Amino acid sequence: MVWLRRPDNRRDIAVSPAALPGDAAGAGTPVTVTPSHATWPQRLVPYLFIAIIVAADLATPKDVTFSSTLSVAPALSALLTRSLWQTICTAATAIGVSVVLYEYSLHVAGDVEVAAIGAIVAVTVVSCVSLGLVGRQSRMLANVRSVAETAQHVVLREVPPELAQVRTAVAYRAAAAEARIGGDLYEALSTRFGDRLLIGDVRGKGLPAVEAAADVLGVFREAAYTEPDLSRVADRMHAMLARRPAGTEEFVTAVLLSVDPDRPTVEVVNCGHPPPLLMRDGRVAALAPAEPGPPLGLFDLASPPGSASAPAWARFAPGDTLLLYTDGTTEARDKAGTFFDLTGFLTGRPATSPAELTRQILAGLATHAGARLDDDVALLVVRRKPYVPGPAAEA
Repeated sequence: MVWLRRPDNRRDIAVSPAALPGDAAGAGTPVTVTPSHATWPQRLVPYLFIAIIVAADLATPKDVTFSSTLSVAPALSALLTRSLWQTICTAATAIGVSVVLYEYSLHVAGDVEVAAIGAIVAVTVVSCVSLGLVGRQSRMLANVRSVAETAQHVVLREVPPELAQVRTAVAYRAAAAEARIGGDLYEALSTRFGDRLLIGDVRGKGLPAVEAAADVLGVFREAAYTEPDLSRVADRMHAMLARRPAGTEEFVTAVLLSVDPDRPTVEVVNCGHPPPLLMRDGRVAALAPAEPGPPLGLFDLASPPGSASAPAWARFAPGDTLLLYTDGTTEARDKAGTFFDLTGFLTGRPATSPAELTRQILAGLATHAGARLDDDVALLVVRRKPYVPGPAAEA
């Protein structure tokens, strides 16, 4: 394996677990909240219950009646259909049946039938009031989730599936089933310095974490177009975090990539983030820096203090694939507490489109850890397109 690096004192990238052969040569879609509608089986369940009560009443002596249980029918309708009119229709049917059963029993159980009708009316009133309250809360929740979706689109814009040098695909899954915004972030841009990509993870919770993610992405979207040095882009992102109000303790792990438009190389700046995985011919290698850099916001721990780690270069030829991910992927556990082996999952896997690869990884995560995740998961797949080498390109 020949790693490309410029003739200076900048660090190279260590490959793990094995050298790769070949050196010689759709976006997250928002989920819209829609009202749920009861199916026909759900609508028929209360009436089936009424039919069972009628059958039981007819099968017993006339002085024995089960009509007092008919009050369950409108409650069932409210629970299954969430419809005010369905609940009222079920209650009317139950009252009608109760009157018929009263006539059938020749008025033997008259007191019971009167009590049953009163119970049906009372349960219906309570069910209708509950439906109104639940409906109002559902509308409020829908509005909140809609605002969250809009905020997520402002923070995490749709990544184009094709840039100048690479094809991309993004997948994002929040750990909380109802969440629309998490602490993971990503971006992909085409600039005059080549395609530049970012993935990161805010170490914080709540709105401050979302604010930190928005600030980091805002700086990257501006600096990626103006700073030729990728480390300077990271420095500016760190400076923004350092200017946040006192008391905020968020920091961001991140990986920045810059794909050379004329050479089969990729520049990497790693700020305390899990290393990207390079896939080529069924083999997988981690592009891990020899000396990991500190996260954004903690550059005072670096040497020298206040600056990002120097960038490193690796070969990134046409057809090669890079996977950028957050630690929610590799830290997903199964029931036995075993972490998801992302490298093992990808090794030997045939080349597919970036979008298909994200689907396969999410499916593998679901099989390994189940439907619920302990942390947010963000995936950014990058595949190098064919290019026309410039005069300075290396063979």
